[in-house]
Amino acid sequence: MLGADGYSLVSNYFTRRVLPYCLMHNIISKLQAAVLSNMIGRQKKGKIAATHAEIAEEIGVKRTSIGHAPDALCEKNLVRKVKRSSYQLNPRVAYNGNGQEQHDFLAELRALALDSRFPDELAPELSLFPRSEVG
Repeated sequence: MLGADGYSLVSNYFTRRVLPYCLMHNIISKLQAAVLSNMIGRQKKGKIAATHAEIAEEIGVKRTSIGHAPDALCEKNLVRKVKRSSYQLNPRVAYNGNGQEQHDFLAELRALALDSRFPDELAPELSLFPRSEVG
């Protein structure tokens, strides 16, 4: 079941505390949560290659319905857009691969020293969840 590529690591804290809180307090819409879930499920070592049309088809909505959902997730530092149809999932939220690969990917992202402080800073509305607890 684990295979040569390792396995999917999803932060229990994110799944148990952050995502439900975000949904109940309208910090993340149902559509954004569906898009995030789809991205988590399709990632390979933190990297996601998917068009809006592909995501929309899988979650059962029109492509035009996806709209700004990926951008909103990027603003919250849950994902990062690399280029058109190419994203990186915050490996502190979920990561497909083994623990060493996750550690190396985090180091690679931190070395970029992005203005958004991805992957270590979540959006201000998520600041009640300390870095050490998310992942």
